[in-house]
Amino acid sequence: MIRFDSVTKYFGTKRALSGLSFEVRRGEILGLVGRNAAGKTTTLNILSGQLLPSTGEVYLEGERVTERPQALRSRIGFLPEMPPLYREMTVRAYLLFAAQIRGLSAAEAPGRVAETIATMGLEEVASDRLGDLSRGFQQRVGIAQAVIHKPPVVLLDEPMAGLDPLQIVQLRELIGSLRGGHTVILSSHLLPEIANVCDRVVLMDQGAVRAIGTEAELRGILAAERRIALLVRGDRAVLKKALEGVKGVEVESLREQGRNLQRATVKCRGDPREALSHACMEAGLGLLEIKWEEDGLEALFLQMIGAEGGTAA
Repeated sequence: MIRFDSVTKYFGTKRALSGLSFEVRRGEILGLVGRNAAGKTTTLNILSGQLLPSTGEVYLEGERVTERPQALRSRIGFLPEMPPLYREMTVRAYLLFAAQIRGLSAAEAPGRVAETIATMGLEEVASDRLGDLSRGFQQRVGIAQAVIHKPPVVLLDEPMAGLDPLQIVQLRELIGSLRGGHTVILSSHLLPEIANVCDRVVLMDQGAVRAIGTEAELRGILAAERRIALLVRGDRAVLKKALEGVKGVEVESLREQGRNLQRATVKCRGDPREALSHACMEAGLGLLEIKWEEDGLEALFLQMIGAEGGTAA
C-alpha cells in the first residue's frame, strides 16, 4: 500500500531522516515509535505531501507521492499532533465543514457526518462546542475529521498524547476499529500502547529504522542481550566466582544489600536462569530472588538506542 524507499530529509544542514525504508501493508495498523526528534512527524508530513523528501521516493499504491500531490491528499486523512479544531464551532458543524472541504457534496455531507458521529462515539457531544470538550473527545473529533471522506490511508500523529489512562484505552479501541477499512499509520513515543493496537511497529531513532516487526518479533530482536537481577544470601566473593563460572553471563554489578545479602546484575544472551540457580546452589549460596530486568519493550528499546549513541528525549 505504502513504500518508503531510501528517504532522506534535511532541514538546512540538519538531517531529520536518514535512508528511511519500510513498507505498509493494505489494511494494517502500523506504529512509528521513537523518542522526540526521531523523525516520526517528518515521516508523516512527507507521506501526506506537506514536505518533499531531499532524496529517495515514497509510493502510495505504486504511485510516487510527488507526481500528483493534490490527488494524493484526497486519499489520505491526517490528524496532526495538535488537532485542527475551531473551538467556537460545534462538533456537528465542524465535521460538516470538514466533509465539504474534503469534496463531499451538500447532499451527501450530512449523512456522512451523522454516520461518522455514530462510529466515533460522539453522539453525546455532537451539539457541544469543540473548546468545551475534554482532551479525549477532542482527539475523537480529530480522528473523525481525518476519516470523514473515507480515505484509504489515515495518519495519526501522537494521538494518545495528553490523555489519561481511561482515555488511552478508549482511543486505542477506536483506532483498532479502523483496521481493515483503512490503512493506518500512527506515531507515538509510547511503545507499550502502540504495540497493543498495531499489527506491526517501526522503531525509529535519529531518522533511521532500528527495528520493525510484530510485538513478538520485536521482543526477539530487542532481547538479544538482557539483564537478570539476583538477590543472594552468602559471601560476596563466593557469589562473584559462581556467577563468572556460568557460560554466556557477564557480571555487570555486585553490591551488598544488607548483612550477608548480595544484589547482583548480570548481562546475558538466551535464558541462563536455571544455570545461575544451579551455580548458586553448588556454591552453597542461598538464592532468594532471580528475575529479568528491563523486560518491557520500551526499556529494551531505550537500552538499545542508548548503547548505540542515541540522543536524549
